[in-house]
Amino acid sequence: MKHRTRTLLLIFIIAVALCASWTASGAMLVDPARFILEIEPGQRDGGAITVTNASSVPTRYLAIAQDWVHDSQGGLMPKPANSTSASIAKWIKFNPREFTLPPNGRQVVRFSISVPKNAVPEERRGVIFFAPAFQSSGLAVKTQIGVVIYAAIKPIKRMFEVGLPKASLNGARQAVITIDLAAIGNAHCRLTGQFRLSDPSGKVVEEGRITEEVFLPGERRTIAVSGNKALAPGAYRLHLEMESYGTTNVFRRDYEIQLQG
Repeated sequence: MKHRTRTLLLIFIIAVALCASWTASGAMLVDPARFILEIEPGQRDGGAITVTNASSVPTRYLAIAQDWVHDSQGGLMPKPANSTSASIAKWIKFNPREFTLPPNGRQVVRFSISVPKNAVPEERRGVIFFAPAFQSSGLAVKTQIGVVIYAAIKPIKRMFEVGLPKASLNGARQAVITIDLAAIGNAHCRLTGQFRLSDPSGKVVEEGRITEEVFLPGERRTIAVSGNKALAPGAYRLHLEMESYGTTNVFRRDYEIQLQG
């Protein structure tokens, strides 16, 4: 199964000082920015990426695969290929891997991931970079456009858990709700949700949506969502809903809370 988002691009900028100096143009586009694959052991799957040279000069590109992890805030951090246990770098191939594009030119690059027959059920991850480079003088700066890959090896268990939420009032007397979330299966979860606050009479006094948060397998993190209405301290009922891409389960629960601040 493939899930392809149409987010235009994800840009990683990595600056490294080298003995030989290089500069690179960041005027390029890639589409899509993410692939979510589910692959049987012993099988292969992949996709097609369109690379566009949006600069005014011909540019040479090289497709490379690297690893990535999350930082403490859930942001993506590139890592060297084969440096993590979830790497796909040894399993991935490109066609073509290297190419030159004229101004406004486009190239479709196909990639495939071959999963060994003895692979254990888990999620592997990587990022495909298309790195242009020109020799010049000065600091070495390499601008890389990354396509994020999730490759889950079947059977897949996409599961999450929700901890007991906490609530308080900030300085503007707006409700702030903190929630402990975790992915407890063998594949990542893309969690979204909504919350609703009601007063003792049952009147809804605040509601809002919880935007997407990505959790890798085994990852646990606390998120915070805020309302925008001034509320009085006191007793409220919190209704919380959470769900994830790739699952049919929806977490729904009501909590009796005290807002203080």
